[in-house]
Amino acid sequence: MDRRGKALIKNMGILTISNFASKILVFLLVPLYTSTLTTAEYGIYDLAISTVSLLYPILTLNIVDAVMRFAMDKCHSVNNVALTGIQYIGCSTVIVTLFLLVINRLQLWQDITGLEPYIFLYFIFYALDQYFIQLAKALDKIADMGVAGTLGTAVMLTSNILFLIVFHWGLKGFFTANILAQAIPAIYLFLRLRFWRWIRGAKTDKQLHKEMLLYCTPLLASAVGWWINSGSDRYVVTFFCGVAANGLLSVAYKIPSILNTLQGIFIQAWQISAIGEYGKQDTAKFFGETFLVTNTLMCAACSWLIMLTRPLAHLLYASDFYTAWRYVPFLLVSSVFNNAAGFLGPILAAKKDSRSMALSAVYGAGTNLILNMILVYWIGVQGAAIATVIASFIIYQVRRSAVGKEIIINRYKIVTVTWLILLGQSVIEIYTHLWFIEAILMMLMLVLNQDNIINIFAKAKRALNNKEK
Repeated sequence: MDRRGKALIKNMGILTISNFASKILVFLLVPLYTSTLTTAEYGIYDLAISTVSLLYPILTLNIVDAVMRFAMDKCHSVNNVALTGIQYIGCSTVIVTLFLLVINRLQLWQDITGLEPYIFLYFIFYALDQYFIQLAKALDKIADMGVAGTLGTAVMLTSNILFLIVFHWGLKGFFTANILAQAIPAIYLFLRLRFWRWIRGAKTDKQLHKEMLLYCTPLLASAVGWWINSGSDRYVVTFFCGVAANGLLSVAYKIPSILNTLQGIFIQAWQISAIGEYGKQDTAKFFGETFLVTNTLMCAACSWLIMLTRPLAHLLYASDFYTAWRYVPFLLVSSVFNNAAGFLGPILAAKKDSRSMALSAVYGAGTNLILNMILVYWIGVQGAAIATVIASFIIYQVRRSAVGKEIIINRYKIVTVTWLILLGQSVIEIYTHLWFIEAILMMLMLVLNQDNIINIFAKAKRALNNKEK
């Protein structure tokens, strides 16, 4: 295994230790949520957090992505980059304060009346946490990111149990637990990075400011597009089917969160490797081989989870939430497409081609929004899951076209056939549940990808042998 592969695996290892095991523990808290909160309460929480996820990139102009990218460039002062980023975070806090005051005074959103202070605190600490994560990534402080992730999950676990079971605080306790889960990691990274040193003596560089805005402004469209693809279905489902139905959809996302966790760990490590290796010899081949490996692993995990959807739903969902299992298979496949699109994102970031990332998100968002309104009206909540699958694939296709020769993927037809198999398995699971046909499809998928699987085991064996030496 060459240096590039070792560096990627090292970063993934650190992030996996800090994220995967802890995220699995959080995943196991789903029965707690579904037994202590009503479908309506969970739907309200999900809509509030989705709104924060929309406001965050808009109000900060998605500056944290520029912080990470420009802080990695040796031609720019890290101090000046860090100062520019925190200035935008500060301005966004003022704006969100005014926004929530107007919402409260005019009673524009009665479902969140009384929850405005919680939403305010969640926004602040979420923004700071994202900022410090990107700065730590740029400074190659991966171990500190790992510790911060572990701290955040530990806090979420203990505070959820304390506030929901011991104190019976209900929805407000759920909000408080999630606020603390953002605040503690942010404070830890602030101290570990000695953030005050990075802004001490920093100056407002107008040229740098302009370059960062030119880079991140198209990414704002990308971020909003991703939000529409993953969050707009909540609002459409609430409008057509009610807030309780949105609670079911929100819970349905919990099983795909396993794949999303794997994806998030990899993308964080891959972002560093893709930017660091961009432009060097044989990078297109390296990118292609890495894509095939990650896609094979994601597809295998997706296939297993589709087969286990109903048993997992029995285990995780309380009675009122159980029917949410029907929306899980298509959401799992959308996670596979999102992983493929997410893989290409750092390559486009290395090219500083934020325009293509923005276009992909805009096309996906437009498709998702239109299909959501048509399909949810026509077939209900399942329409939102189908719309998400189609939009995720479109985002991937646009990015694949934009990357071009920067990545060389051999045997690409096998990738396409594998994805079609997953879609077929999803249809069977939802509408017939003929498990033996699903098993046959899974075996077919593994046979088609046997070369990639052999390659994965060979690389793992070499890595273990090198470690022993």
